[in-house]
This record gives sequence, C-alpha cells and structure tokens, in this order.
Amino acid sequence: MPSKPPPIFEFLLFDGFSNMVLASAMEPLRDVRMNSGQEIAGWRVSTLDGAPVTSSSGLQITPDGAFDDGGDNRTLVLVAGYHVRGQVTPALLARLRGAVRRAELVLALDTAAWLLAAAGVLDGHTATIHWQELEAFAETFPKVEVSTARFVRSGAFLTCGGASTALDMMLSLIQDLYGSAAAFGASTMFVYDPSRQSELNRGAARLEQKGSPKILKAANLMAETIETPMSTAALAKRVSLSERTLARAFQRELGMTPGKYYKMLRLQHARYLSEETHLSLEQIALRCGFSSASSLGRSFSGHYGRTIREARGQEKPWDRAAQGKGGRS
Repeated sequence: MPSKPPPIFEFLLFDGFSNMVLASAMEPLRDVRMNSGQEIAGWRVSTLDGAPVTSSSGLQITPDGAFDDGGDNRTLVLVAGYHVRGQVTPALLARLRGAVRRAELVLALDTAAWLLAAAGVLDGHTATIHWQELEAFAETFPKVEVSTARFVRSGAFLTCGGASTALDMMLSLIQDLYGSAAAFGASTMFVYDPSRQSELNRGAARLEQKGSPKILKAANLMAETIETPMSTAALAKRVSLSERTLARAFQRELGMTPGKYYKMLRLQHARYLSEETHLSLEQIALRCGFSSASSLGRSFSGHYGRTIREARGQEKPWDRAAQGKGGRS
C-alpha cells in the first residue's frame, strides 16, 4: 500500500496581514524543501474567495485559489493581522469549524487566534496572540487559557504572535516534522550565517558584545507594563543594572533614553487601540499608562503629528482593497 503523502501547508490569508509574518512562516519551509534532501510538504496560498488580498503595507498578493474548507491532508496556516474583529462573520466561523475538523494541524499567526477563538474551537485550549491583543483576547474569550509565551502548542493548534515568534514556531515545527538537522539548516541558512556574522562583528555577535540581552529584557518589561509604567530606576533594578548604565546602553544601542523608548511603546499601543478598537480616549489613556485623555492627546500629537481622532479616521491600504472588492461579506 502506498504511503500517505505529507500534508500540504495551506496559507489562508486575510486582508491586513503582515508580510513579515507570512515570510517568517513560509521561507523556512522553502529552505527545508530545497536543502533537506527529503520529501516534505508543499504549500499553497488561498483567500476565502480566491480574490487578491492586501497586506498591512499595501502589498497585494494573488492567491493560488479560493479556500476549500472541505480539503483533507493539510496543515492549515491562518495569517491575519489588522482589523481582525471586522473579519469575523457567522459564515467564516462556520467554514473554519469545518476546516479545523479535517486539518492535521492548525497554525494561527499574529492575530489569527482571534478567528479560531471566535469559532469556539480554542475553548479549553491554551493559546497566545500578538502582544497588543493579549488583554482583549483574554477578556473576550474566557474559555481559552491565554499564554504570554512566544508560541504555544495545544493539541492540534499552534498559535503565535508577530514575525519573530512565527519564525520560532515554524522552526520548532520543522524540527518535529523533519528533524533537528533540517531545523538547524533553516535557521542558519535563512536567518543568519553565524561564522560570517561573527567574523564581521555584525548581527547577534555584535549585539551580544554590547549587552543587548539586558536591553531586550528591559524592553520586554516595558511591553509588559504599558498600563502601569515603571520608573527608570525600578526598571534598571529589575535587569540588574544601575540606572546610569541602563541609560547609557539605551543611548548607545537605540539612540534614545529608556524613558523615551518606553513612551514610544505606549504611544504605539495607543495608536493601535485607537485604530483597532472602539475604546474611548479615556480608556485608551488608562490602558497605555497616561493620567488622562488630554495628556495622551498632547503626547500623541507631538509624536505622530496628528490627533488620535485623525489617526482613527485614516483609511488603511487593506480597507481600500476591501472597498474595491465591494467590502467584506
């Protein structure tokens, strides 16, 4: 009896997806297929209706075809980004439930875990999502155990956040499916060449010499405490540096003080919430560590050169694409 062919990876793209997230998930598969010397699954790109899809940067992708929710022997990879709430419809959720039942594995990248949770298929499972959606995800789907891990596997589901976490997840999956050598090859050939980077004093080797692990730890702490910002002194203590050393490291590596970087993260989150939710300005201010809506408004205008209301009303590339297709059903 002939052996069962390896399951195909089907990438189902939604308007507003990130090019970097898609590449981080797809390119390691390309490397394994080219260099592993073993038979691995191919892939196809689909959209719900077979029409082109537009990324968050306005890049339009023409898919291989329309999504067939009755397909078998596949690993389903959902890639969503901005405006994920607006893409939830009863018809979509019904299609996802049917497709999930027939899939070998289901991967949800960036904000795509929101779609699976809305379909009810993540109830009782552990999952994660892009960090800017973690709080809302936990509030909206109490039957899902929400994790802050870079990626999570729970049963047949693998979920992750942004591009770097998608790469981590895919390399881990490649190791499980095709072995450690294939995963190592994909990580070194696609992501970096360690010996060459070290020789040129670039990349990870150069950053490590400059104390970047401390900077990364500090930046992660900032991202985790946007709602209740820490003082620079408290932040320095948490990463085992003096306040002065931390300030020097940020200035040397990022060209700004820790306080400025922290404020930039909070303003980025405020912008995201203003564009992706219907929260009031007062609610956004509280979630981003500002004392009032007016305080947030002044900082936002100074940083972005426009008000939050103007940013909220600005048309996005994927919105224009949707309008050109007659809007989403």
